[in-house]
Amino acid sequence: MTRDNHPPNEVRLQIEGWYVTRLDSIGSTNDELVRRLETSDLPDRTVLVADVQTAGRGRLDRRWEAPVGENLLCSMLFRPPIAHPQHLQHAVALAIIAATRHFDVGNVWLKWPNDVIVVEPDTSPRAEYAKLAGMLSTMTADGSVIIGTGVNINWSPVGATSLATIAGHPLSVIDVLRALLSSLHDLLVCSEDELTDRYRTHLSTIGRHVRVELPSKEVVTGRAVGVSPDGSLEVVDECAITHRFHAGDVVHLR
Repeated sequence: MTRDNHPPNEVRLQIEGWYVTRLDSIGSTNDELVRRLETSDLPDRTVLVADVQTAGRGRLDRRWEAPVGENLLCSMLFRPPIAHPQHLQHAVALAIIAATRHFDVGNVWLKWPNDVIVVEPDTSPRAEYAKLAGMLSTMTADGSVIIGTGVNINWSPVGATSLATIAGHPLSVIDVLRALLSSLHDLLVCSEDELTDRYRTHLSTIGRHVRVELPSKEVVTGRAVGVSPDGSLEVVDECAITHRFHAGDVVHLR
């Protein structure tokens, strides 16, 4: 690490294959990457990681907060050409799962579209799960994709879980970041078909009875039967009508 030629709140981290800067505090790592991209020619795979975000947000503009230094809060920049941004999102989600295995954390799955969850043993009709990580993607004017993720390492809000809770001891946020980026480096050389297959294999949503809550406040219940090539979720309702959703909150019912 070095602070040479950088503002006092920035530290460069040496992680092979990535350009990583650690910030002590920022409003939003996604927003900061967008701002820096507008004024600088940032390289592909630039990463910002913050000890705390004062204006962090998740999907559907929800706030994403965590105590200082307790969780992984980072954003990754991918430069064009990018044919299918959803494959990048899948790769990041799969990399989080792969990283958890370095710390002996198992039973980690995905909930559509890219929430990382820990699923309780399926001993009852209800599928109980707790959220471990989420992400938010931003497409910039030049065609770059920024993917921000928050991973609960040593703290989690009510109803969620953390790696430390499952592992039984505190973990280093930077160690988790290194494991995540190493796994992501390997996943990014996979073909799109292979990434899609891995994503579907790890998607706990498929085959479950679900409730889909749409931004319009409409609610659809049915069985999740698949994911389309464009990443949309396919749900067959009680009237045997197939719906395809590009956005929405999904609740696993059983």
